[in-house]
Amino acid sequence: MGIPETKGDSISSPLPNYEMASPETRRWTPRRIGPRFAWLDHDNILIIDGPLSERRFEVGIDVLPDSAVVRLREDGNLAGAAHIERSPVGRGIVLSNAAVGPRYRRGGLAAVMTWCVFRELLAMQETATFRIRMTRSIKPRATDTQVRNIGIGIIAARLGLRPELPVETLVREDNIIGTSAIPGGGDRPPALRISLRSYPFVLVAVALSPRDMKPLLDSLPYEQLGRDGSQIQNWLRQGVLLAGEDYCLDALGVDRFVNALATDDEEAVQFRSKIRPL
Repeated sequence: MGIPETKGDSISSPLPNYEMASPETRRWTPRRIGPRFAWLDHDNILIIDGPLSERRFEVGIDVLPDSAVVRLREDGNLAGAAHIERSPVGRGIVLSNAAVGPRYRRGGLAAVMTWCVFRELLAMQETATFRIRMTRSIKPRATDTQVRNIGIGIIAARLGLRPELPVETLVREDNIIGTSAIPGGGDRPPALRISLRSYPFVLVAVALSPRDMKPLLDSLPYEQLGRDGSQIQNWLRQGVLLAGEDYCLDALGVDRFVNALATDDEEAVQFRSKIRPL
């Protein structure tokens, strides 16, 4: 069984005035976080849509008491791997690194690996908390304008995880020194640079379409966001503005998370009973 289909709202203007959506019901509503795929047998999948459509991958998951890793291979060649820290042991599930080979990038394999390993561990454990904390090779600086780990940030948003930083508090108008739109280029989407009076002193935010949770490629919304601090707050509450690199699953995101991971109503009830929001 593959990743469920995503449902969402379309954008009706360059800068929609999002309102808080009513809470999702407890009924399981399938959502999609990456390409659809089908299980060919216990260890092999067939990607159904997207750039890697019709490609077959072997899925291998190794679980240790304090860690886990999922690997995807095509014809014996490693296509990608995602690493989990089980901290605290038997309870916490922390995605700490996800890497995909150059020829497989932007094909959705990181989402497939995340979906598979999160499900595996949630099924095994009696309770579970969820975080995404990407390994960094450099420390953030006040002069940073780089958009980092955008792919895993999108996965986090689609799963309902929210930034661990108190972003809504940080972007109060009295804490913002200034904002500027960062143009996109190459494989980088546009972004909004927010300079702050307090740590981390700068945030680089990327806006997502609520319809498919993909980055907005038009620079106009970023220019308008920079002139309206209340909209920055509004978009953050809606989970369509990525800011920061560490994410956690809180009570507001549990329904979206369960809808993305479960494959039927019965499994949704089981998963929901095990999740402990942070």
